[in-house]
Amino acid sequence: MLLAEPSRTQFDLNFSIFGFPVRVHPLFWVMGLVLGFTGGGSDGIWIISCMLAVFVSILIHELGHALMIRRFGNEAHIVLYAMGGLAIEGRPRSGDPFGNPWESHTPDYGQRARTPGEQILISAAGPGIQLILAALIAGLVVATGGSIHANFNGLIPLPVPELGGGLAKNANLEDLVYVLLQINIFWALMNLLPVLPLDGGQIAMQLLTQQDPWGGMQKTLWLSVITGGVMAVIGALVMQEMFLMLLFGSLALSSFLTLQQLGGGGGRRPW
Repeated sequence: MLLAEPSRTQFDLNFSIFGFPVRVHPLFWVMGLVLGFTGGGSDGIWIISCMLAVFVSILIHELGHALMIRRFGNEAHIVLYAMGGLAIEGRPRSGDPFGNPWESHTPDYGQRARTPGEQILISAAGPGIQLILAALIAGLVVATGGSIHANFNGLIPLPVPELGGGLAKNANLEDLVYVLLQINIFWALMNLLPVLPLDGGQIAMQLLTQQDPWGGMQKTLWLSVITGGVMAVIGALVMQEMFLMLLFGSLALSSFLTLQQLGGGGGRRPW
């Protein structure tokens, strides 16, 4: 999700992966805590498993974006924070190898402008690499004597692992694998919905503005409003997930307010 980057704190975790500087804001860990408690568990190992799964999944997601940005000629750095993650184009400007969020290099505007297809690939790379990770995890479960069965209780049938062989008695590992599969399938698919500023919304914007340079942005916003509103209703009434309802409801409202600022499209005045 592409929102505002938080300011730097003395409690940030800094490291590098594949040459990309990574900064983890301390509030990022709250997501794992919330997932653990709302997932029906209060056991310490369960909470740690949720925090680890969230960390790995969002880092992989942003790494997918960053690798594709590099593929098309620029570098990037990654920030994980309370609202998710950011793959920010350009390298930090300051002497600190992990940089200051207010001192980032902007892209080199002397470079060739990216095509809509390249921008789409950058947006799709995040959820795409998550789905690949989920497939690899599921493959390892089956290869080690375990099995995967589907859970049809939600909107999307999601895999539930049963470890086999010598791993069958390791309930904590099974919990970790379960959470990793849920996050990297469910949230990857949710992120592909045409709702701004999710990756699916970015892809829809590229497609619609390429087709209609004048009205494409308004069409994208209307698609975001409708899809976000439908998902909010599904989250509340079908899945009974308050977080899902609030997330997509707020994104739909944000797109609607942006439409008002643009005049609603078609030359009309705002409502």
